[in-house]
Amino acid sequence: MKYKTLFTALFLMACSSMALGQNAQTASFSITLNDSDGEPVDNGVFLFEPQFEVDEHQMPHQKPAVMNQIDKQFEPHVLVVKAGTEVTFPNADNLFHHVYSFSPTKQFELKLYKEFTAEPLRFENAGIVDIGCNIHDWMLGYIVVSDSPYFGKTNTEGQSLVSLPHGEYTVRFWHPEVEGEKALPPQSISVSTDIQVTWALNTTISLDDEFDSAFGDY
Repeated sequence: MKYKTLFTALFLMACSSMALGQNAQTASFSITLNDSDGEPVDNGVFLFEPQFEVDEHQMPHQKPAVMNQIDKQFEPHVLVVKAGTEVTFPNADNLFHHVYSFSPTKQFELKLYKEFTAEPLRFENAGIVDIGCNIHDWMLGYIVVSDSPYFGKTNTEGQSLVSLPHGEYTVRFWHPEVEGEKALPPQSISVSTDIQVTWALNTTISLDDEFDSAFGDY
């Protein structure tokens, strides 16, 4: 379900003098994301677009990108990668999956396979890629492809920590249950020291019920 909501209030910054192991030119940007009931929101994606030229040595290392299939669900539900990254789609289930996407950002099809890893796919263009399974209609996952190498995704406690070089950024927000531009319009921030922020949605985020597999393993 999509929520058309305004993303409001509570941009509370607390600057820390502790370097937390970072060098003098890098700061930690810590985010806590809650809904209107004060409940933590996971899978909230924050993209930090630097408004300056980034030195090569300040580029973060992209971890191996994996969208797994476990217990007839995509794991993780939301994956964030930099444009140009290859993503692998292993199948940990002892049954067939047929993974596909019709999204303009990346259209592909991985036909019937099980218990092995399909050839990796490169995601060249920035945008949102909705992923489904032709066999299991309830399976839905998302790949957020970012032009910027700086991004964070909130965990089940609604928290994310991003290491950022000092400078000016435009911050963009996305979540599978809200419209990002309406939830949080792009905003400019300046990073020169460690920062902690708390953001709150003015709506609740519903959680999908776990799928009832009473229909059998198909």
